[in-house]
Amino acid sequence: MSTSDHEIAIHATPKSTQTATTAIPTTTALSKESPLRFRALDSFKYRLGGTNTRRNVVMSELSEQVPEVPLDWYFEHLLPPLPTGIDTEEIVNSLKESGVITNDRWAAIVEHPRLDKRHEDDVYAGLEEIFKDIIAAGKTQNSELEQQFALKLTPGVEATSERDSTTKPDGHFTSLEEAARLERAGEKPSVYNVWDSHEFKKDNEGVTHAMDKCVSQLVYDMQQIMALDPCRRFTFGTSIMNRSFRLWFCCRGAFLTAKPFDFMSEPDKLVHVFISLAFASRTDAGWDPSMACILPASPTGKRQYKIRVGDKAYITTKMLSDNAADSPIGRATRVWLVRDEDGPSDSRYVLKDVWVDSERQTEDEIRSALLKDVEEKCGSDARAIVEKHLLTPVAFEKLHIGAIVDDTTQLIMRGGSMPKTLDHLKLIVLQQSGLSTRSQVSITENPVDNVFSGTRARYFRYGDTARCSPRATSRFHYRIVFLECATTMYDEKHLGNVLGALTDVTEALRWIHKSHWVHRDISGGNVYWYDCKVKGLEGENRGLLGDLEFAKVRTPSPIHEVRTGTYNFMASEVIAGCYLFDPELDSDLLNDPTQLLVADHISAPPFAFNPLHDMESIWWILIYLLYFNDDKQNIAHVELADARASKALALFTQEGQTYVRQKLLQCYLELTVERTCLPPSFKFVIAIARAFAAKLHAGYRKFEANLTLVDERHFEIHDYLVKALSLGRDNPQVNSIELVGVTRPQKRKIDDAESCRNDETSNKKKARQACPMH
Repeated sequence: MSTSDHEIAIHATPKSTQTATTAIPTTTALSKESPLRFRALDSFKYRLGGTNTRRNVVMSELSEQVPEVPLDWYFEHLLPPLPTGIDTEEIVNSLKESGVITNDRWAAIVEHPRLDKRHEDDVYAGLEEIFKDIIAAGKTQNSELEQQFALKLTPGVEATSERDSTTKPDGHFTSLEEAARLERAGEKPSVYNVWDSHEFKKDNEGVTHAMDKCVSQLVYDMQQIMALDPCRRFTFGTSIMNRSFRLWFCCRGAFLTAKPFDFMSEPDKLVHVFISLAFASRTDAGWDPSMACILPASPTGKRQYKIRVGDKAYITTKMLSDNAADSPIGRATRVWLVRDEDGPSDSRYVLKDVWVDSERQTEDEIRSALLKDVEEKCGSDARAIVEKHLLTPVAFEKLHIGAIVDDTTQLIMRGGSMPKTLDHLKLIVLQQSGLSTRSQVSITENPVDNVFSGTRARYFRYGDTARCSPRATSRFHYRIVFLECATTMYDEKHLGNVLGALTDVTEALRWIHKSHWVHRDISGGNVYWYDCKVKGLEGENRGLLGDLEFAKVRTPSPIHEVRTGTYNFMASEVIAGCYLFDPELDSDLLNDPTQLLVADHISAPPFAFNPLHDMESIWWILIYLLYFNDDKQNIAHVELADARASKALALFTQEGQTYVRQKLLQCYLELTVERTCLPPSFKFVIAIARAFAAKLHAGYRKFEANLTLVDERHFEIHDYLVKALSLGRDNPQVNSIELVGVTRPQKRKIDDAESCRNDETSNKKKARQACPMH
């Protein structure tokens, strides 16, 4: 079968051997896919919950398990290397001679902490003195060593930050200057100076409820450091239970723990850890040498950052987006409004900092390849249109530490691949009603101190089907600076501008799709309105499309594609991972049941992303903005707002079912003011959304009528959609509508158990405050 300009022939062979012939050129080969994983930390539970709820969400984000590596592997690949001239055995011998170690245990801590009736804070208070003794012994071996960090115990004291942090590490490492400040009464640690957080419990790891609480607190401490401090590339953690000393590690590619050791009977290992951490450089401790904090001039000011990209430095003036950085593992995308340090004081650029999967291309590379293909396939005029509606990069760089790319595995984990067979430590989501603020103590008359008793039942063995989280992901650190400082659809307040942006982006997608590319991650955060006049710049106001990291050439594949995108704006089929708009069966099939018994007769090719899915994302942006905004001059009544909120939650939460979203698209005639509970002043725009949905639905039905032959003409709905959106953009009534975020009457109580926690007052205060739904 020959192919026309509009058709791609896919032979209906069995899936195991399915091949494809295609008219699509494949001049640009893009890299391997990364599967979509919904971020639990994007949920209302995390955004609005108290400390205990947030801890549980973090555990869920990690799939409730982390890899457990051998201790020697951790020492070799993660722990800062020991300084030159240090012999841990000699240090242990000198500590024995000085009485720091007596009777094969540390003199400053009771032999079996779990038997001590004092609170854990008092039991482990001697660790600071042990640390100082170890450092002093280390300096006698090498007098030229310069200590960088000190261990400080600050139990029950909340670490401060510019955002709402509630982490209270029992102890942590910090700079010598910060340690001296914390010696003063009433001083609190700063999240920006905390690293290697410590949590203590007196019970053995085998005491389940104590282990669960200790782990949940430590994991949350580490997650908060990575979320709140943009200067961190990675961080460490330590949990101590009775005599069991367990090390932890988190970077953007992995969250893991090491097998614990008995710090009483194996003092050389504790010496190794303390010496490594005390004399580490800031880079080895996890700080980014290409980013420096500029402290505010006043207590009410905000921290700024000096960020290097290539041979230039940029000063941040405003944080635009950093929610993605809340996930301890992931791309951790942060976006700032910045100015050129050496340029005019009023210069404005947008800087994006992200960790990219190592097998993927950078955004500047993808943009160049896309524009090249558009020009080759559609001409220079088409390229000019697409380029006009894409963000313009002015600087970009793969970050290096020295001469090596800043990569989670090759650099941060020192080139170590994790062992092929290892255990996974299960992280328990706590039942909050049973939490206590103090450790539960188990005491026996004749204790046998089995430090690690009961831990085996807490593991998933390697190869267990219950284990689903990745062990480690290789990602490199990347930055790109864009010329245009534009407004996202989340923040655009003029409905006419929203429709203008969607119109322009749809026009750009016309040529992108004709070039056989798809974007695959269109969302309210990467479609922009660029208002040159407001910024005092020359040029044309226009819509812009950003975030090309997942854009790719469409090529037939023998396997189902992985899902990519931002959940709230993903096409229903992409979420489901299958085709949903099957046409009615042919009458011959319905009249003859034997026809339906032949599976191969109705088999479809593997599911693949197509241009209709990009266009559905544009539609979801419009629906999202209508549901989460009011007309400022015609605020909806409370009853209407509540009804609308219920519908919005069904559509735009991770709990929302694909069916609900699919139904809204299919039943487009129900897109009316009355059915949607949207404000009457949105009536004209609702009609546009209805026409948009009808055209999309028809495109899906036609395309999926014969999936074995992909007819490109069914994707060509852009002209219709541009006309429909333009009707709204050019409508005076629509242009007069100013959007204002819908407010919640009251924050729901996320967890009944939170009401009896220490953060009860804070939660109730937040619940009384009205806040924008997005």
